[in-house]
Amino acid sequence: MPIEISALLKIAPILFLSFLAINAGLNSLNAHLLFALLFSMGGDVLLEIGLFVPGLCSFLLAQFLYGTLFLRYHSSWSANYPISLGLGCVSIVMAAIMWNYAGEMRLPVIAYLFVITFMGLSANTSTIKGVTLGAAIFILSDSIIAINRFVMEIPAADWLIMTSYYIAQFLLASRVIQEIRTQAGIKKSDIPQI
Repeated sequence: MPIEISALLKIAPILFLSFLAINAGLNSLNAHLLFALLFSMGGDVLLEIGLFVPGLCSFLLAQFLYGTLFLRYHSSWSANYPISLGLGCVSIVMAAIMWNYAGEMRLPVIAYLFVITFMGLSANTSTIKGVTLGAAIFILSDSIIAINRFVMEIPAADWLIMTSYYIAQFLLASRVIQEIRTQAGIKKSDIPQI
């Protein structure tokens, strides 16, 4: 299969989520989500054509955008602290593993790990319901990539990575889209009826 077709098929589900986001209405939250999805698609394409570091950078920007999006609905860093503690522990363990196994790639990989942990913690303290699960699955997907690439081959890794990745993106985007629609509904209800 030509690499262009392969890349297009890979980003098709994220394109679909982008169209759903646009359909939900245009506002700053929607734009924030669209940029996160755009950089995710960029990462997908770059990884598909074998450009690992640029792909990693594109996903780093996507995770940063998701994290800052969730901070817009921040409640408290102490909210759901057992989950935050768990995410932090997973991050420390993965950082130690990558430091030992990623070789010359250890610094960019650990930088990405730092940013996706920020995204996970931001999601966990956000008032947007359901994004914590999406963030956790995203972290799982990327952990499988890292272990499969740098530590050991994982059976059915490609299937596990892409399935978890699409589930994570769907959970994150659909919850934000629901928030956009809820806000639009509130704004409409504030308009006096004649």
